[in-house]
Amino acid sequence: MIDVVFQLVIFFLFTAQFGELTHTEIDLPREPGEQEESAGKPTFVLDLNDRGELYLQSEPITLDAFVALVSREVERSGGPDAVSIRVRPDRLSRAADLNRVTRRVADAGLARWSIATAPPNGGAP
Repeated sequence: MIDVVFQLVIFFLFTAQFGELTHTEIDLPREPGEQEESAGKPTFVLDLNDRGELYLQSEPITLDAFVALVSREVERSGGPDAVSIRVRPDRLSRAADLNRVTRRVADAGLARWSIATAPPNGGAP
């Protein structure tokens, strides 16, 4: 019985680790950003690479599909205040691509979003 419990504990530890590693490899902009971590994790983490392509949990997604997903989540959660987005732009991505994403998300009724950055000294984000 103890062996089964230990195996379950090990299984859950490994799966919890993999859940955090589902981001696309992105070279984040080097900016100080907020010094305090925002309360809670964002509802969505959207990656924007240097070619203007979007990825959600390491899977490619179109902007239209992402906006539809956000709209459904806003309806499901009872309002835009319960949904937040963190955009992880590559530091070589164009500002126009980031503006296009934020404009479409704002048009869908969502006002809570943030941009992920890396510390200027090259430390971990």
